[in-house]
Amino acid sequence: MSERHFTTRRGFIAALGFGAVSLYGAWAAYGAAPLPFGGHTGHKDAAPEAAAHGHGGHGAAEGMAPEEFRFEHDFFVRKYAQKDGSVNPLADADAHSGHGHTDAGHDHGVEMASAEPVDVYLMAQKFAYSPDVLRLKLGQAYRFRMMADDITHGASIQLGSASRIIRLRPNVVTEQTITFTKPGEYLVYCTVYCGQAHDAMHGRIIVG
Repeated sequence: MSERHFTTRRGFIAALGFGAVSLYGAWAAYGAAPLPFGGHTGHKDAAPEAAAHGHGGHGAAEGMAPEEFRFEHDFFVRKYAQKDGSVNPLADADAHSGHGHTDAGHDHGVEMASAEPVDVYLMAQKFAYSPDVLRLKLGQAYRFRMMADDITHGASIQLGSASRIIRLRPNVVTEQTITFTKPGEYLVYCTVYCGQAHDAMHGRIIVG
């Protein structure tokens, strides 16, 4: 009788442990895992299908304080604001390039992407992203610097049927370098429940 009771208890503990692992896996898939198990740190590329649209690595931005990020974000939005309300960090360069740069083996009128990543600042706060519309250049590498301003948020960049999910914590600056290799409009939405208007928290990236 005692041996039967021990076997039953051991089976219950094993089932409980399996359930906890399954629940953590669901959190990770949703982008809300509290530890790096969900793939939010390191430098792994996007899923194969997403890699056709964009690629890059991500991690915490070393050395950037929250106050410095807020200053750079505000400057970024003011400097590159467009008449339609979007923000385009290469608008000035495009305007002065005329027909674009030329190089040996390239046709006249084809704009060349910069070898260095262009900085983009994205702030997450209840219940919006700032800026909420970005206009970016096809084939150009962008260094996204992102931070949550109030509570924990997520930023999922929809790339076709796949997406790249970044967890944004309050006052912690996260970096991710992305190169968009297909033109189009990409949806950015929050993946961590942040309140009643969570479902309306989204932005757009227009690539052309």
